[in-house]
Amino acid sequence: MHTKPNSLGDKYAEITVIAVTALALVLGWFYKTSIENASLPFQAEGITVAAPKGWLQADPANDTEILRVININSSGFSTTYVVSKITIAEDVPALEVASIVALNHAQDLLAFRVLNQQEVQVYGRPAYEVEYAFVESNPDLTHSELPKVVRGVDYIFVENGQAIVVSYQADEKNYEADLNRFLLFLRSINF
Repeated sequence: MHTKPNSLGDKYAEITVIAVTALALVLGWFYKTSIENASLPFQAEGITVAAPKGWLQADPANDTEILRVININSSGFSTTYVVSKITIAEDVPALEVASIVALNHAQDLLAFRVLNQQEVQVYGRPAYEVEYAFVESNPDLTHSELPKVVRGVDYIFVENGQAIVVSYQADEKNYEADLNRFLLFLRSINF
């Protein structure tokens, strides 16, 4: 049996195919990332933010909410971003506002628990961070679904007699994976 030796052109062809495939994968990844991170500008009540493109803009759940966007394509509990504006007295510290926000969550959310709270710096601004978890259950008794554990975090910014609360809530399984997208959202907010 006689095999033909590989010519120099055949060797370059193999290397070229590998290089073109790697380049296509890298370009595809960058394109996918740019589509996933696309955003639309939103402005209301002196607050501007870049809301994720393709997400559902839901009606505010209460009179303090300015923006509520939901990723209906996420698995489990739909990943949700909420921006709220609360009018407060000039001398109210962020810790007190955090207590009020946590109390409201405890009244509205099933099995709500605060996991951690602390003062933080968010892109150069002082804020108060409250991490929490709760259980989301489908109220429709005809569905046999297990309740879902949801993790959330609120960033509370107190300035000029107002508190801006930026919230992120996601299914426990998706929380870490979706966190970077939320941080882009958080970075885009101006008030």
